Amino acid sequence: MTKVLGILKYALSREKEGNEFYKTNKLKVKNSQLKEIFENLAEMEYDHIQYISDLIDATEDGNKKLNEIIFEEDKSFFESRKKNEIVEEEIEDMTSDLSIIRMAYLIEEDFKNFYDNAADNVEDKDAKDILKKLSKWEKNHRDTLYDLYRDMMKDYWDEMGFEPLF
Repeated sequence: MTKVLGILKYALSREKEGNEFYKTNKLKVKNSQLKEIFENLAEMEYDHIQYISDLIDATEDGNKKLNEIIFEEDKSFFESRKKNEIVEEEIEDMTSDLSIIRMAYLIEEDFKNFYDNAADNVEDKDAKDILKKLSKWEKNHRDTLYDLYRDMMKDYWDEMGFEPLF
């Protein structure tokens, strides 16, 4: 269990970083849709922090098995969300928002890859299942951010009057 505990403690610190990133950058972005997404991601990362903290406590106590930790998955706002039109904004705001959302996408990609690699490197089936579940959550975050990034990039190209050839 020492390996699992090390993975969970590292994951906890990464989730805290992600939570802080979203809380800080929701104040910087101008796009209202992106603000809302960052607000929700901050809340989700906070839920991840609580979940992983419970896992660490259970692992350290030894009184509970990992599969006894219950986390109620909600139908996140990402799944039920309908995309809104982006209100026309200043070009400077658009480029700033694009940079921030790209960083958010990369953070979620890193989280997903971390959990995938950790799952591949633990023997405990319960730990493996939990890490795969965390990876799935991060993948959903990543994919939602990528879709929004792609849509915002197209809006930016339209605003600028061009589209790259690739």
